[in-house]
Amino acid sequence: MAQAATSACEIFIGEPGEYYCQQCDQLFCRNCKLSHLRAMISKYHTFLSGQHVYKEEEMLCTEHEESFLVYCHDCDTPVCRICTVKKHSRHIMTDLTTSTLKLKYELVGNFKSKVATIKLNLSKIEKDTKAYREEVKAVIKIITKEGNNWKKLIDKKSR
Repeated sequence: MAQAATSACEIFIGEPGEYYCQQCDQLFCRNCKLSHLRAMISKYHTFLSGQHVYKEEEMLCTEHEESFLVYCHDCDTPVCRICTVKKHSRHIMTDLTTSTLKLKYELVGNFKSKVATIKLNLSKIEKDTKAYREEVKAVIKIITKEGNNWKKLIDKKSR
């Protein structure tokens, strides 16, 4: 992987490439990034930036050394052009972008569900902790009251 922070903008070569477009797999300087986002076709592209921006390494089929083109739902794996014909010809497939977005939304949904469950559990723990502290205060009050009663009785007897 090449570190983007030290690479040049791939459009305006004289400028440092500080912004990495995840969809285009390109480095941009600030001005080129702004121009890129103004274009209708790329206005929703997402960028990585900062000191440690890395270009994504392209994943290749280990058998054919080709880029993955589609995602096979039957086998739950990305597939290259050759594998599509040879091994997955009658399988259900979608393009990688669609399947990636679907998986992303599923992960986000699962994450939100887990966060909601954790918040409910935390709320219950806080409520139970508060109730426990109130019970402890009540018990301390009763013990103190009983101790004072016993002290009064002992004081009466010892006079």
